[in-house]
Amino acid sequence: MTGNSLFPQEPFDPEEENSWQVSYLDIITIVLGFLIILLSVSQIAKEEFSSLSTLFRELADQTEFITTPIEDIQEELEELLQPQIEQGRLELLRDLNDLVIRFRGDDFYQSGNATIQLDGMDLLNHVIRAFQQTSHDDFNIDVEGHTDNVPISSDIYPSNWELSTARASNVVKYFDYMGIETSRLKASGYADSRPLIQFDSFGNPFLASNELNRRIVLRLYYTTEALERKANQEQFASSEEETIETSEIENQEEEPSVTELIQSLTANQSEEPEQEQETTESPTSSSTAEAVPEQQEETPTTPLRVQEPGPETVQETPGNHTVNLAAIPVFTDRTISCSFSVNAGSFQSLSSGFQVASNAQSKTNYSFEVSYNNRSYSIRSNEFASLGQAMLAQREISEALNDESLGIIHQCYTPGVTSPSPLQYQIQFGAFQNQQNALDYSVNVLDEFGIQTFMTRRASTYNVVAGPFLTRENVLSQLSSFREKGVRENIFIKPMTEDVAEYDYAYQIHLESFETRDAADILASRLQSALGVSTIIERSTDGNYYLMTERFENYNDASSLFNRIQNRIPAMNPVIFFLEYL
Repeated sequence: MTGNSLFPQEPFDPEEENSWQVSYLDIITIVLGFLIILLSVSQIAKEEFSSLSTLFRELADQTEFITTPIEDIQEELEELLQPQIEQGRLELLRDLNDLVIRFRGDDFYQSGNATIQLDGMDLLNHVIRAFQQTSHDDFNIDVEGHTDNVPISSDIYPSNWELSTARASNVVKYFDYMGIETSRLKASGYADSRPLIQFDSFGNPFLASNELNRRIVLRLYYTTEALERKANQEQFASSEEETIETSEIENQEEEPSVTELIQSLTANQSEEPEQEQETTESPTSSSTAEAVPEQQEETPTTPLRVQEPGPETVQETPGNHTVNLAAIPVFTDRTISCSFSVNAGSFQSLSSGFQVASNAQSKTNYSFEVSYNNRSYSIRSNEFASLGQAMLAQREISEALNDESLGIIHQCYTPGVTSPSPLQYQIQFGAFQNQQNALDYSVNVLDEFGIQTFMTRRASTYNVVAGPFLTRENVLSQLSSFREKGVRENIFIKPMTEDVAEYDYAYQIHLESFETRDAADILASRLQSALGVSTIIERSTDGNYYLMTERFENYNDASSLFNRIQNRIPAMNPVIFFLEYL
């Protein structure tokens, strides 16, 4: 059986334990060779290897570009806002590529309220003026509203989310009114979701945490798209500036700059007597100046309650509207009766108007009243008979309030036309659905406090009121007197808006005044050449020549030119005229 076996008789060689590695290495060698063959026949562009390094270099450049403007802005704002920072009224902090300006919320709002107080508006005015003086005016502004963790529930603000959003929105609206572009503004409400401080070092609730957590934050930042546009614009502008500078150097000896011209003209006016007097003179053409942002600095000792139409905290910028400029009377006609006053602000909130008027009156020797045209409240000084007096008052009030943009209102109406009068007021004690209840309450007020009231009806409501009061000071004095007698605190001032005149404005900018017509003509020619500004010259009854721009139908056009002139010609002091018409 053994001899017929198909298998050899010799024993098999023993199998090695690591013999599988030989086959594995053979496979790896084959695969590696295959890859080498593929690489040898493929074509690789050198640009593909450099793309990553290019990408990282671009990212590095972008990072540097983002931080540089914010760093410059931080340095400038720290210098411009140094008094407010030292007083502890605001904080200026860096947050990565953002710059943060932080205010105490209690400086801006009363508890549970979104109406900006005078201290808050004063701080905002300082910040806005600082923004206008920085070398960069294209950063975005995110206004953040933060509350404490104390719950709130009211008809207006169901929770802290609505309250914080309303507070941030009102700051945005104020910035918009003050001329900051809407595209740069954003409002964010965070309620109590981002507290600054929650617990002390021992883990206990910090006593002052609520006060610190109630805050308003301005976050200044750039977007990548905005920076790219800025870079392209700067590159384009630099090439233009080189061309302009070259031409200016060539013409420097032949023509003085506009600023030098104004200075030389001013010097010539003081040194040289007037050589020419005209016998026939016409008063200056009517001018206009629209109210500029309110100047609020001191809160009245007694809080005011004012009932008024429209939202409480929205300041209204004069809107665009169609104006028949030819129909507006000018005071070159001696049959026109004109008066002038300084405009300290225009608002939709009467309470804000009262605060501005009180602040302006406390800092100047002028009294201020409120006018209303069924759209906004205008705060204006006492009237002046001549434009020259109004111009002097405008300079004094602007210096006292530190606001160069205050305007002058021109009221010029033909005989027989009644010009708009200041607003009149009532003090309301109560409102009732039932007439007998209103009469009974009026009798109770007379018996208990000795105050004579009467009843008015508005729709289905019967109001118990006192008045009318003809001036702002009179109604404030009466309100204080009623409270001293012990009347309930819910009485409030009510404007009488039923029969107001619906006036409006056209706008014009006064540029300079001169003693000679030749000096006015020279500056008019220079302005036309340098800035493309069309001007007119009018001679007033005081003998001076007034250089003014053409008229504008809307305030935005006049304001834009006003700012451009101020920035390009610092030596000039333009004034916006508000040409009032019915």
